[in-house]
Amino acid sequence: MNSNGFDMFQNSGYVNTRNRKKTLILDIDDTNDTHLGSGTEFSINLREPLIIDKHSEIYLDNFMTFNSDIADSPNHSAFCFRINEFNINSGIASSSSENNITGAVVIPNDNNNVDNYFSPVIHKAKKFNYLCDMNPCTLSRISGKITDLNGDPIFHGSSTGTKFTYALAGIETWGTPGVAPARALVKGDVLTSITAGSGGAGAVTGSSTRILADTVNGASTIYFTAEEELTPNLWDAEDLVFVVSGLSGYANYTFTISTSTNLGVVLLKQNARLISEFSIVSRE
Repeated sequence: MNSNGFDMFQNSGYVNTRNRKKTLILDIDDTNDTHLGSGTEFSINLREPLIIDKHSEIYLDNFMTFNSDIADSPNHSAFCFRINEFNINSGIASSSSENNITGAVVIPNDNNNVDNYFSPVIHKAKKFNYLCDMNPCTLSRISGKITDLNGDPIFHGSSTGTKFTYALAGIETWGTPGVAPARALVKGDVLTSITAGSGGAGAVTGSSTRILADTVNGASTIYFTAEEELTPNLWDAEDLVFVVSGLSGYANYTFTISTSTNLGVVLLKQNARLISEFSIVSRE
């Protein structure tokens, strides 16, 4: 049916007769309301309402993250990215992840190196990947969810509630001078406490404070995540003491990063961020 230039599902209040393509950029970072380490839904107001005046196709152009987890396990091999306002209705056949994939777009996780922490990673550089069709409407808010294939957070480690990713960098030697550390660190090891000196200032951390990646004995950088915001100058005056609660099969132990043998050590802290770009192309 066509009457005076309008199809049945077109928006009769506004028609763009010039541009067939619109762009939607979604930028999500850690805030007090929503943080990516929670694995829960986000909801963000558009700066200005986005008017889709004709039946259109939605494409994913780019997908970039900052401080997403590395793809070192099957569940972390891809993102499940769901936008509630998009009617993504793909056919699904999955032996274990059906509930998390349904209604979502699956994006390969190209973060495959621990050195990518504290730097952006482009997971989706190929242009024009079709997601769904959309009837005319006005969008004023975008909501959705980003998880791994198991439905768990894929930022700041897999512990729900973590808000910060840390790197202790510039380490020259581990352990108390003359005493070698007990073992390497394993992804998932819990840092039960981090203190400056024996009983000095520091933080008693929770179960969310975990090692982010397998770390060889004596590595120059240790990556970990925490719910707490640690004091950046914790070790300025005293040695930094880590108490590690190991995973099953791994020993608990305490090791020290000595300020006398690690003069250039620094603690880096960053939040997480996700930026995606969508193309909305009207069907003439």
